Amino acid sequence: MRYITGLLLFCILLVLLGCAPQNRIILVPDPDGHVGKAEVATRAGTEVLDKEDAMTTVSSPSAKPTQVVKADPAFISKTFSEVLAVEPKPLVKFILYFEKGTTNLLPESVAQIDKILDVIKERNALNIAVEGNTDSSGSAALNDKLAADRADMVRDLLVSKGVNTDLISVYSYGQGNPLVPTPDNVSEPRNRRVEVIIH
Repeated sequence: MRYITGLLLFCILLVLLGCAPQNRIILVPDPDGHVGKAEVATRAGTEVLDKEDAMTTVSSPSAKPTQVVKADPAFISKTFSEVLAVEPKPLVKFILYFEKGTTNLLPESVAQIDKILDVIKERNALNIAVEGNTDSSGSAALNDKLAADRADMVRDLLVSKGVNTDLISVYSYGQGNPLVPTPDNVSEPRNRRVEVIIH
């Protein structure tokens, strides 16, 4: 779910300045196309926005929100282009897989490193999360260490390729955050991974 915070602040600011008689609240899809749900409530009533570009209008805290209508995309673009232009880009996630019991990347994961570096550069990344994980084979203590070692290895690899170490946050989950849930002592290749999340 997402309100466009800047949009809401923009409308409220216009009301405070006396430039607009009402607030318009519009629900727009996330950059990936997902449409959430928002509830607009005043003392007089409530309206639910749950479709792309759904819009309601509120004139005062004591007035009921207007019936929901679909906002014209051209109106949204024209009126809120500056707000929409400064929206943060969605995060980008890469998953790197490892040989069993090691910090050795599988060949297909090695091939992703250049793509990761390209995205970091293109987006002028502000933060890069590196999250180490293991499958459930072996002891929890060994898996905790292995997950941390994998995350550290990926961080060091990125730094060796020119990424500023101050941008990287390292996390380790051991076997506690499986991509594919399994019972204990199960060798699951998809859980032997490091996730690189670029903001």
